[in-house]
Amino acid sequence: MDTRLRYISISHHTAPVARRERFHLSDSEKKEVATALKMAFPDLSALLILVTCNRTELYFESGKTQANCVRDFLIRRVAGAVSEADVEDFRGSDHTEDTVLQLLRVSAGLESSVLGDAEIIHQIRKAYHYSLETGMQGSLLERCMQTLFKTHKRVSNETGFRDGTTSTAYKALKLIGETFGSEAGEKKILFVGAGDIVRQLFKYNSKFRYRNVFIANRTESRAEKLARAHKVYTFPWEKLTRNELSEFDVIISAVSHASGLIHKGLAKDKNVLLIDLAVPGNFAPALALSSSIRLHNLDSIACQLKSNHMARSAAIEKVEEIIAQEWSQYRQWQEMQPFRRLMAVRKKQVYSALIRTGVAESHGWSKNELSALVNQIMRKLLKEPRTLQNPGNLDVLVAQYAVRQAA
Repeated sequence: MDTRLRYISISHHTAPVARRERFHLSDSEKKEVATALKMAFPDLSALLILVTCNRTELYFESGKTQANCVRDFLIRRVAGAVSEADVEDFRGSDHTEDTVLQLLRVSAGLESSVLGDAEIIHQIRKAYHYSLETGMQGSLLERCMQTLFKTHKRVSNETGFRDGTTSTAYKALKLIGETFGSEAGEKKILFVGAGDIVRQLFKYNSKFRYRNVFIANRTESRAEKLARAHKVYTFPWEKLTRNELSEFDVIISAVSHASGLIHKGLAKDKNVLLIDLAVPGNFAPALALSSSIRLHNLDSIACQLKSNHMARSAAIEKVEEIIAQEWSQYRQWQEMQPFRRLMAVRKKQVYSALIRTGVAESHGWSKNELSALVNQIMRKLLKEPRTLQNPGNLDVLVAQYAVRQAA
């Protein structure tokens, strides 16, 4: 069976945020989808589910299950039925070469809404870690990930593509200064959530040094832990859900699956900055109708990150060159796979022949000596391609080699 690495993708390249957010999967949903896929398609030998703010992608290894089957499965699970509009939102491929190239470009940040996004590699590592935990890494995907990590290292070491931050979390904090100027340091700020994005906010705040920061999260223990680590304050989740938020000048929210979490309760006598880093969005769009409220979401932030775009654009050609080189090496490895499988089969046959014919026992060879002899015979077979392809009477052939070795 011709096993291939395949993928499906819905992203900012193919669909607006309102349509793609329906396919945004939480951690628990990713596990449920993975389990359901393995039951529905038993020939899946590898699966990597990559979910970020701007994309949901499934990379999988299979013999017969095609990309459109997995795409339709996911659409039915989310939407109940497969519509032409949903199908149009997805891209994919059943060719290993295309799939590897897609994942290399995504990991490099070439396909990100923010060119050169440095966070995507961490999200891919996290997704692959789950594949390893569930034994769903497969040989093609495993080799692809090795190629991916090597490519990432080369891009970092050989180009200026990583110079200058284009992180959405960094930009969110920068927006506070751009909005309030010299008064930004005194503003009361609320971070909502305790996931990766909020952790990035705390990391980058070491540079901005906003002091009056609060954090709210569904699980208060997580909020308290982050508050202690970063010497900030906690804000009760119950007050947030009641939208009692008039004391804050800035709210940055990144809570998964909490559409319209904040829809009222903001101050009316001062300017308020809202930054929505969640999918689906945590702020009700109607809030932006107020003249005192400035609301930014992921799409608007991406548009504002053009300042670093030109510098990174200059390094794209070198990045593309590195990706092409590593992709070529992967293809060479893939082309050698049938030969490697043949070698593995012949090696087992040679070993079995040595045992079956009694040659090993008659000479009293140890396990290590027997293994060394098998390797020697394989090297001789490599010099005789016809014999390797059609070994004929392998027992006789192996016995002849064994006698020469014993002599």
